[in-house]
Parts: sequence; C-alpha cells; structure tokens
Amino acid sequence: MASGRPHRAWGGAEGRAFRAVERAVPPAEAGGRAAAVLTALGLRAELLDAGAGRDPTAWSCELLGGADSPVACGMGKGRPAEARVGALFEALEHYLTGPAWFDPAVVEPAPPTRLAAGPLRANVCAPLLAGMSGRRMACLRYRPLGRGREALVPLFLSAPWYVETGAARLRELAGDDCDYADLMRYSCNSGSAAGLSTAEAILHALNEAIERDALSLLLVRAFLGGGGFRPRLIDPETLPAGPARAYATAEELTGSPVHLLDITSDIGVPTMLAYTAPTSGHPHRRGAGTSLSPAYAAWRALTELVQATLGEGLSPSGARRDLTGLAAHPTLRACGRFDLTGPLREARVVPFPRVAWVAEPPARQLRKVVAMLATRSLTAFHRTVCALPGGVTAVHVIVPALERFMLITDGNLVIPGGRARAAVAAPPRAFAAAWRVSEPMPSD
Repeated sequence: MASGRPHRAWGGAEGRAFRAVERAVPPAEAGGRAAAVLTALGLRAELLDAGAGRDPTAWSCELLGGADSPVACGMGKGRPAEARVGALFEALEHYLTGPAWFDPAVVEPAPPTRLAAGPLRANVCAPLLAGMSGRRMACLRYRPLGRGREALVPLFLSAPWYVETGAARLRELAGDDCDYADLMRYSCNSGSAAGLSTAEAILHALNEAIERDALSLLLVRAFLGGGGFRPRLIDPETLPAGPARAYATAEELTGSPVHLLDITSDIGVPTMLAYTAPTSGHPHRRGAGTSLSPAYAAWRALTELVQATLGEGLSPSGARRDLTGLAAHPTLRACGRFDLTGPLREARVVPFPRVAWVAEPPARQLRKVVAMLATRSLTAFHRTVCALPGGVTAVHVIVPALERFMLITDGNLVIPGGRARAAVAAPPRAFAAAWRVSEPMPSD
C-alpha cells in the first residue's frame, strides 16, 4: 500500500542538475545523436512510456531492422526525457554488444589453463578454467584502467548469447573448442554500457560492476554469514526531493513497503538497494544504483525498482524466477529467493547520507572510481566494443575479483568467490556447504 507520504516538489535547475550527474550532454542532445546513429545503421526505434505519464517513469525501446524484425530491446528509467533516452541507449547497447556485431577476426584464442593463471586468477571461474581440456577459448584483448598490462578476457564472461545452444556456428567461426556447459551459468552482460563518450560509457559500466559486487556481498552476509547481520536501512523521511518522489512512486506501483538499503561495499562508491520482499504469489522486486553521488545512487535504485515493476506489465513472464535448479542446495536457494524479512527486523535505521556533491564531468568521476578500486588492490580492464559517429560508444568493463554471486537470484547455480569468503570472517557450516557445490557443476 502506498504510504501517502508527502514529498517536496522538484524540477527546474535542481532537476536539470540531477539528470546531469553522470552524463556528458542533456537528454535532448543525447537522443538526437542516438537517432542519427540508428538512421546510419538502418534501424528504427519503437518507444513506449510504460508509466503512462508518471514522473518518474520507465520507457521501453525496441529496435527494428529489415522487414521490421526486432534486433534488440531496452528499458530506461527516471524523469520522462531521461527514461526515454535511457531506453534508447540500453537498446543500442544490447545491439552493439550482441551477436550482430560479433567479428570472429578479432578473437584471440587462448588455453583456459593459461587464463586461469593470469589476471583472471581472482575470478570465481578460475578453478573451472584451470580444469578445462580445451585449448582455444575465444578471448578479446582488454586494457587496464590505470597501470598494468593488457589482458585476454574470455568472451563468454560478457556475452551470454555466445554460449547458447544456437550459437554453435559462431563458436565454430571463432575456432573455439571449449565446452561451456559448466561456465555458462557465470555468463552475464554486467559491465556493458553505451554512452556519448568512452569515459561516460566506462563510468556507467564500472559503476554497474561495483553495484553487482555490492549486491552479491549483501546476499552472502544476509544468508550465508551465520546470523548477526544488520543491514543499513535508510529513513525515508530523510530523503532529498528527487529520491523522495521516486520512493513514493515505487510504493504506489508495488503496493508494498519499499526498503531503501545502503549496501555500499568496502570499495566506498555509494551503492543503494530499493527492495520489496517476496510473497507467496510474487518474487522479490529490487532496483540498485551506484554513483559517487549518494542521491543519484538512491535515485537510480528507486527508479530501477519502478522500471522493474512497470516492466512486468510489458512482459509478465519477466517477473518469474525459476529457482528449481537450486532445490538440492537449500542455503543457496534461500539466497536465490532473497527474502530479507528477517534481517530487516534487525536493521539499523540511518539517515540519508548528506554529503557535499558538485557534478563533475564523467572523465573526472571515472578517475576517482578507478582510484577507489586501486586502494583495494582491484584493477579494472576495459574494451571498446565500437565507437560510432556522434560519440556513441559501447564498452565492456571487468574487474576480475568482483563478485557475480547475484546471478543466484536468477536461479543460476553459482557460488561466491574470494571477496565473499573474506566478507564473512567465520563461515558456519551452512556457509561452508556453499563452497562444496561440485565444480564442474552438473547441468540443471
């Protein structure tokens, strides 16, 4: 039920400054450049306001190619203009990082055993790579953000489409002789982004990787840590105007109490989670956001929850998560169900963090985030997927040691990595059992 909580109006200079937190140009200009790129690519966009005039809202975008065949889709969130352009860029991101732009000529094959001993040795997939018999795993070359050497990164880590059954021909073209049956559950497009400059795209991609890591660590602490975990729950009465409006909209749409959690990890980049608990008839809903601006992190989390809820009306099956593959592992299944009802009873209610924030260009923010990673001995690697006229750039970023355990909430039988182990000082028996899930894992 909606809270009926009043919120301060916002708009004008405040709204314009808020929308520009991580963007190089205003939404109207960004939309114009994206439209020009679509024309050059021979694509057409079909856009829909899923929120029927709400503010904040969510928009959907479907890109259509020849004979109006769909080639990619995306959703965007925020104020109407921001959400519309966001949907357009997410659809472009999915198209540019998808199979349509796959070029086997740029693939560099490498033995999985060699990859496991290199920069990926801190990745949760390293033990699987070390035990593989293949000799030609399709990789792409990534550059470090900061000091360090270039690294070969397996394509499967960023491209779920590459490991699907129907992609056998693509793997053949790449000369890939590896069996991905046990690796595919770790494949996701986390760390992919499109923007109007390389710095803007990398900033968004890197913040997403940090966000997914923070969510993964929350899951470990809440369900595998042996009790005593007390999440940090933001007092909604202390929210600034923009997030307060998004909070009210999220409560109205979900018809459930919305919990805004501060899940910032040891990296230090503010990360927020907007969450509603699962019920007997519905899985949990969530939205997450990461930004150097705490207010923008909260805005992104709350508007992503709005987007997730509105998206259910566009694709009802999207709300369902199949956890049957976790049935044999009750502790991991609890992670997948993600019911925080118990931990929330013990939550520490804290005021929204008030920090001085002056919007800076994406390149300057990116340098700060990279420096924060470096203080934790974490190196980020990036690859420019493509750079198109008008500055539209698609990238992928990976920080090998960051966690992807959040994939458990989609029903993937994955295990936490080294950072998760370190996050829990003394794993109880149930936590230790999570590490004993056999590797390679049996097919679901």
